[in-house]
Amino acid sequence: MSRTVIVTAMRNEAPHLLEWIAHHRALGVEDFLVYSNDCTDGTDTILDLLAAAGILHHVRNQVPEGRTPQWSALAQAAGHPLYAEAEWVACIDCDEFLNLRPPLKDFSALIAAADADAIILPWRLFGHNGHAMPPASLTTEAYTRAIPENALYPALSRFFKTLYRRGSFGKPGVHRPKSLVTHAKWVDGSGRALPESFAASQGQIMLWGGPLATDLVQLNHYSVRSAGDFLLKRARGLPNHTDKAIDLTYWVERNFNSVEDTSILSRTEATKAELDRLRGLPGIAAADHGARETARTEINRLLSDPETVQFFGRLLLAAGSAPPPPDTARRLVALYRNALRPE
Repeated sequence: MSRTVIVTAMRNEAPHLLEWIAHHRALGVEDFLVYSNDCTDGTDTILDLLAAAGILHHVRNQVPEGRTPQWSALAQAAGHPLYAEAEWVACIDCDEFLNLRPPLKDFSALIAAADADAIILPWRLFGHNGHAMPPASLTTEAYTRAIPENALYPALSRFFKTLYRRGSFGKPGVHRPKSLVTHAKWVDGSGRALPESFAASQGQIMLWGGPLATDLVQLNHYSVRSAGDFLLKRARGLPNHTDKAIDLTYWVERNFNSVEDTSILSRTEATKAELDRLRGLPGIAAADHGARETARTEINRLLSDPETVQFFGRLLLAAGSAPPPPDTARRLVALYRNALRPE
């Protein structure tokens, strides 16, 4: 089995943390290197308990001035012994869930099927599924409505993360490893080889053109969840763009409920079994329950503010975005590229 480590940065992810760990452990991930910063909802407590049980490695991140939490975490991860011991690495967030296509059952099967140095994990944007408040069910069960596979706009719907062979690259990056290794073999989410020019284009973090290539793998991206969850996300901010507003625009560009996608539910039984095992560890069940209560209390506190209530109402009015027709999408992308072109 290929030894895989997931590297991530977290702040106030406690209500979703345990499911995310359980899901990826059920897929064969052996190690998690988690950097937390300024948590106020119990995330760091749960991480400490999981670390004490040998489930993950937890580092309380002191972010240097001028650095964002995520880039600070990735810079530190590059020198961490766990990173040096890993065969394969994926830098994914707590709202991103790996979705393997049958008959693939774990990371090792994906790695064997792809036969590459780097495997694209293509995003699929999932919407709020009509949930005003956080549901009691798992993320993967509650949010099953997504953007169509053939949507060409917004461009961020074609972003990806990367599962990569550590020895073929150097430092980790948010979307792809940052060291320039032009001879590395890259494949898309269907296992098709990408050109050498792609390996050399470190700034390319999206694959745009045809339908999503997900015959082997898809990365379910639950970037909004319920409107209540979105209020919490707005309060904590983004890990890599701390100056970027989490506002109605952010919601509209990600809240797609166009089509049903339940493909990840084939993993539910294994995830729940692993979740039960984790909750059986000392202190975990109580900390997990406490985190959910804290989240509910915080949402209610936020909704005591008139402006937040108005914003909450607008989220619910914007019940779901629809991608434009292909011709319009191509025109929008062309306009954007032209606007970015230097004069």
